[in-house]
Amino acid sequence: MSTARRSPAAPKAAPDIGFLPTLAIILAALGAALSVVVLYIHHQLSSGQGGYTSFCDVSAHLSCDVVLASSYAKVLGIPVAGWALAAYLATGALAFSLRQTRSEARARAAATLAAFTGAMLVVSLYFFAISTFVIGVACPLCLSLDAVNIALFAVAVAIVRSLHVAAPPGWTPTRFWIPTAAAIAVLVVVLTVIQMPRSGGSQVLTVDEIRERDPRFYAWYISQPVIDLQLDEKDRASGDQIVLVEFSDFECPACGRAFLDLTPILDAARVPVRLVHRNFPLSSGCNPQVKQEGHPHACQAAVAYECAGAQGKAKEYYRTLFQNQSALDTPSLVGYAARLGLDQGEFERCLASPAAAAKVAADVAAGAAVGVESTPTFFINGRKVPGSLRPEHFQYAFAIERAQRDDASKPTATTP
Repeated sequence: MSTARRSPAAPKAAPDIGFLPTLAIILAALGAALSVVVLYIHHQLSSGQGGYTSFCDVSAHLSCDVVLASSYAKVLGIPVAGWALAAYLATGALAFSLRQTRSEARARAAATLAAFTGAMLVVSLYFFAISTFVIGVACPLCLSLDAVNIALFAVAVAIVRSLHVAAPPGWTPTRFWIPTAAAIAVLVVVLTVIQMPRSGGSQVLTVDEIRERDPRFYAWYISQPVIDLQLDEKDRASGDQIVLVEFSDFECPACGRAFLDLTPILDAARVPVRLVHRNFPLSSGCNPQVKQEGHPHACQAAVAYECAGAQGKAKEYYRTLFQNQSALDTPSLVGYAARLGLDQGEFERCLASPAAAAKVAADVAAGAAVGVESTPTFFINGRKVPGSLRPEHFQYAFAIERAQRDDASKPTATTP
C-alpha cells in the first residue's frame, strides 16, 4: 500500500494592493502640478505690485489672488505652495517605493505614507480655516489641493488596510500613532505661532525702513506719475490727511477685493486718509470708454450711490454695495436704501432722475481725462496706482506720502 507524499506548504503570498500605489502617484503628481500653478500666481502677485490678476480671481469672496497675496501665504519666508510641492514629491516617492518593496519594507512605507498624508490633510484643514475665518475669502486652487489631500489620505488608509498592518514592523499601533498625532499637533501649533499677526503698534514706518523692507515696491511706487485731479474743496486734504481717490465699479470683483483690503487699514487710521470715491462703471450703458455691456448693474449701482449721498448716507451705502456685489438689481438697491433709513420715495425718484446720472457721467469723464482704463484705479495724493495694492503696500504708500508731505512743509534755510 503506497502512501501519498505531502508536498511542502507554499509560501504565503504577499497581500495584493493592486493599483493603489499607482493611484497615489497620480494624485501626488496632480498635487505637484497644482502647486506649481499656485507658485506661479504667487510669484506674479509678489512682483506685479497690484497689476496682475489671475484666472481664478472670480469675485471678492472667491479669489486665489486675495489668499495668495496675504501674509498667510508664506511660512518662514517660503510660499506655502513651495512647501506643498516638496510634500507631494515626497508622497510620490513613498508611493513609488510601495511598488518596489515587499514584506516589512512595504509595511513600513505604507504606515509612513498614511502618517505623512494625514499630516498633509491636517495642515490643509489649518489653511482652510485661515482662508475661511481669518481672510474671509475662498481660494479655488487651494480647495483643489484640499481635495487632493483628502484623496491621498484615503488611498493611504486603503493601502494600510490591504496590507493588514496597523503600524510599521517593530512598532505597536499605540507606539506609532500617538507620537504621530502629537507631532502633527505640534506642527499645527508651530504654524499658528509663526503666522500669528504681529502688532506693529501705532508707529508708522519711515521711508528708509520701507526701502529696506521692500526695495522693489518702493522703486516702483515712486516711479508712478503724480496727476493733479482738480478736486473740489470738500474732497481736498484737511490738516495732515492723505487723499485716496478711488475710481471703481461696484460690480467689479477686483474693486470688491480692494474694499476688503482697505477697510481695516482705513478704520485703523494710523495715517489719516480721506477716501474719495469716483464712479467708473465698466459698462457701455454709462461709460463711453467701454465698448461692451460689461457689468449689467454697475451703472444703476453708481446712480444709487449718488442718490444715497444726496441724503447724507454715501459712506454707509458705499459699504453696503460692496458687501452685496452679487445683488445689485433695482429692487435690492431700493431695499438697501430702506435698510439705511433713507426716504424711499425720494430715493426712487432720484434713481430715475437725469441729475444723478449726470454725476456718474461727470465721474466717468474725469476718470477718462486722467487715463483711467480699468478698475480699481487709485490716486494717492495724486500718484496714480493702476489696480489694487496688497494691504501692506497700501500702508507703505501712505507712509511714503506722509513723509514727502512733511518734507515739503519744512521751511527751507535762506542765506542772509
